[in-house]
Amino acid sequence: MPEGNTNTPSTSGSNKMWYIIGGIVILLLLGWLVTRGLGGVAGGSLNADGSTTYTNNDGSVTVGTSASMPANWPSDAPANYTGAAIVYSGTSNPQTGTSGSAVSYTVNASVQSVADYYKQQLTSAGWTIHGTTNVAGATVVSATKDTRTVGAYIAETGDGNVSVTVGIEM
Repeated sequence: MPEGNTNTPSTSGSNKMWYIIGGIVILLLLGWLVTRGLGGVAGGSLNADGSTTYTNNDGSVTVGTSASMPANWPSDAPANYTGAAIVYSGTSNPQTGTSGSAVSYTVNASVQSVADYYKQQLTSAGWTIHGTTNVAGATVVSATKDTRTVGAYIAETGDGNVSVTVGIEM
């Protein structure tokens, strides 16, 4: 086990955490593909706040310094850490697979304070924390509630900020 683990999840919990991380990576890749790979084909609509939203049959992604939380973000899921600057948000289309949302942001805070925030917010909203672990120098917090799963990936950026990516599978 890597040094710094604060919880030793069971094998099934560990597998669930990797599925969460995989889901987050897939949503980020979808966002990259839509904005970079398919940007010229899919086009995009400029929003009043200066962000751009790209939409195709797989879902939508909003990018830009004024991007907002995904429209289907559950009310019982934590809001972003105070002072967050959203870099990316996206949703997957429930007609083409499992529905979900992801948001990525940067914030001037420590990894530990952001991880503690997510653990506290999730617990107080009735989510069950399944693990908090260090993966490749980042902290991952995973939790479930009903049939939903949430994962938060928190990493230092080296400039006093942290990068946070949170994904919810619904």
